[in-house]
Amino acid sequence: MAAMRNRTLPDIGRIRAGRQDELPRSDALQHLLDHQELDTVFQPILSLRHQSVVGIEALARPRTMGLVQMFLEAETTGRMLEVDRLCRWMALETYRRLRFEPGCRPLLFLNFEASVIDRGVLGSGWLLEAVQAAGLEPGDVVIEVNESRVLDLEALRAFVDDYRQHGFLIALDDLGAGDSNLPRIAQLRPHIIKLDRHLVAHVDRDFFKQETIKSLVNLSRSIGCMVLAEGVETHAEVDTCASLGAELLQGFFFARPRKPDQLDLPGLLEPLAEATRRQRVHATRALKARRQQSLDLHRIAQKGCASLQKVQRQGFDQALRDLLSADQGIEATYLLDERGIQVSETHMAPGINVMSSRLFEPARRGSDHSFKEYFFSLADTGLTRYTTNSYISLATGHSCRTVAVLLRHGLTAANYVLCIDFLTPTSLFPQG
Repeated sequence: MAAMRNRTLPDIGRIRAGRQDELPRSDALQHLLDHQELDTVFQPILSLRHQSVVGIEALARPRTMGLVQMFLEAETTGRMLEVDRLCRWMALETYRRLRFEPGCRPLLFLNFEASVIDRGVLGSGWLLEAVQAAGLEPGDVVIEVNESRVLDLEALRAFVDDYRQHGFLIALDDLGAGDSNLPRIAQLRPHIIKLDRHLVAHVDRDFFKQETIKSLVNLSRSIGCMVLAEGVETHAEVDTCASLGAELLQGFFFARPRKPDQLDLPGLLEPLAEATRRQRVHATRALKARRQQSLDLHRIAQKGCASLQKVQRQGFDQALRDLLSADQGIEATYLLDERGIQVSETHMAPGINVMSSRLFEPARRGSDHSFKEYFFSLADTGLTRYTTNSYISLATGHSCRTVAVLLRHGLTAANYVLCIDFLTPTSLFPQG
């Protein structure tokens, strides 16, 4: 490790402290460590919004054994910390030698084997010293931490806080995989969360993955961090992740991990621009679809109000049944009085299946809806029409939205609220 010492890096012998001599040794691993038989490749991380390559992730590639074998032997021989620090040092040195256009130097995303935190390395300052020894600044580096590999949360939090104060950026890796603990996002307050590639794979065809990513994006924005979708491989995955709010993208669609001399960041600008153009088209189409849906819901609600205006109270139920044919997306119709009490039956569209559980049952005449969002949003605010976000209907167990419209019945001078439940489509994006 003479090269490290020549650059005033802390003696690598420090990282062997605490290793148990009775553990089995691997001659191949020892040879790798002694001769630094390790290469670093880089995979770009891109921002559609900024039309730029914002980072490159450093990935270790041992020359004489497989990557999995290297880490497995490091674990079984008690040399995980030693291997991890070699990987990080080689990444820093390789990154230092890269040449970029002025003002276009991407951040270095540097993996950190977080399980070593449980082994008492907190406070060593090794990483900070290594970054400085490589002639870099903390602001050049994003430390990627897989929090699920750490048992000691307080030690992990102290590590993250310490390096954040020094100016490093912090990313939580592989979120949505395995045992990732979602509450730790708020506890650790990272700058970036990386969505696991298994969550990203085929996300364009999986409604539940879409909803999961959307929830993680909302959580991230509420605590002030960005979302990176890792492992995007197709146009559809790129477009869907971007539409769901992922600010950063990484994956084979843009570039595979490359050796330093094969890294072509300017060559990514055209596919990046094309992805941005597609995103604009998708966003515009989605806005138009939502606007058209809003107009359609308003038209159906107006039709229902007009029908109810023409009949006496005893004709309300028939008018509500007739309204079911106005649109195939209608799940149910019902009418409330000005106190929020249901004055009609709940009329279900033909073919609607109610989930077989006592939890789900259509409300009956006389039910109190005064605590429901779609009622008090009219009664307490002066609005005349209100549309909810999607929610799970207690009538059927399906995802739906309710449109509620204030109606002053001309024949009786009484106030009512017409409620129409619409099934929520199981796709977030308009097709075509």
